[in-house]
Amino acid sequence: MNTTLRTEADLLRTLSAGTYTVAELYAQAERAGLADRPGGRVRIQDGKEQYKRRVRSALQTLRRQGRARRLDDGTAAWVIEGTPDRPCRALFVWLPSDPSQVELVLGRAAQVLRQADEPIDLVLADPPYGLGRGAGQPSAYARDAGSVVDGYVDVDPAEYAEFTAEWIAAAADTIRPGGYLAVVTGPQLAARVQVTAEDAGLTYVNSIAVTRQFGLYTTRRFVHQHHRITLLTRGALDSPLRTFNRPAEMPRGAAGQVYAPDVWSDIPEERRPGLLRYDNALPVRMVSRTIRATTCAGDLVADPFLGSGTTAVACLQTGRRFYGGDVNPDSLRFAMARILAEVTPALADARGLEVDDRPQQMLLDLGGVS
Repeated sequence: MNTTLRTEADLLRTLSAGTYTVAELYAQAERAGLADRPGGRVRIQDGKEQYKRRVRSALQTLRRQGRARRLDDGTAAWVIEGTPDRPCRALFVWLPSDPSQVELVLGRAAQVLRQADEPIDLVLADPPYGLGRGAGQPSAYARDAGSVVDGYVDVDPAEYAEFTAEWIAAAADTIRPGGYLAVVTGPQLAARVQVTAEDAGLTYVNSIAVTRQFGLYTTRRFVHQHHRITLLTRGALDSPLRTFNRPAEMPRGAAGQVYAPDVWSDIPEERRPGLLRYDNALPVRMVSRTIRATTCAGDLVADPFLGSGTTAVACLQTGRRFYGGDVNPDSLRFAMARILAEVTPALADARGLEVDDRPQQMLLDLGGVS
């Protein structure tokens, strides 16, 4: 027995700040010899040994003191580097899911992509349109500015070509062979994106038109009433490394096969009446279909223009891993809050998760991580 550790509380005080499962804490107590204290091996009412009860009691004391907190399916959390007001990096922790499933970073698009730890299966991006929005300018969509998240950063139209070339070059370098780049734009920017991406070595796959219920009213040209998704891949079209899944909800041919056209007229507009919203948020169903068509469960999807976090939401809903970021810290804050408030409860309900049924999957965060 370690004579310097007399109790389980002594053990917990010696641990470094970090995240531990209850099982790991039991093992620490075993190694320290605390299980062999008098009565430590005696089984009590719940069938567990006395020393385990002492560990849990010590943890409860730390929680009451605010020195430890429980992370589980009912209280999913973000571990933040930086401050809550200006997060530099955030990791989503929600057991029993992989705690590295969603990672967010603060930075310019090219910087975010170059920081990726592994090749990316799909880069899905909705870059700024260069319309002079953000930075105190009124929204192009005549929304109440008081209900729109601050900090949207647009791009000077005179610098748009250079901006596009920079982030697309970074994307092309980080996409795996057979992986994809999918860029959502208005119609007037689709050509620049396609040519820039092909100059960066990517191969054109599709231009997908996603109809919108409302476009901006114009009198001297036709109203732009669709999003354009420009889809490219790294490598040849006939590469066996390229994934393509025809979404099951799309139309069927005469023989019952999925017929997947490049015009999507079944994507509804999404509103957030009475809720805070981000400028230019995309419909989740549109993003989800793009992800499901070009990746498989467990693949890594990246979005260097995080915005409202729609791509992260769609990844959580479809079992993909997500890595992304934005130059606006309020974007990271909004996406984190949205996932905790809207996505996690819905997924927990859909999966029938009951926190109290999983005591061995509990995480205790020691050290007051934000």
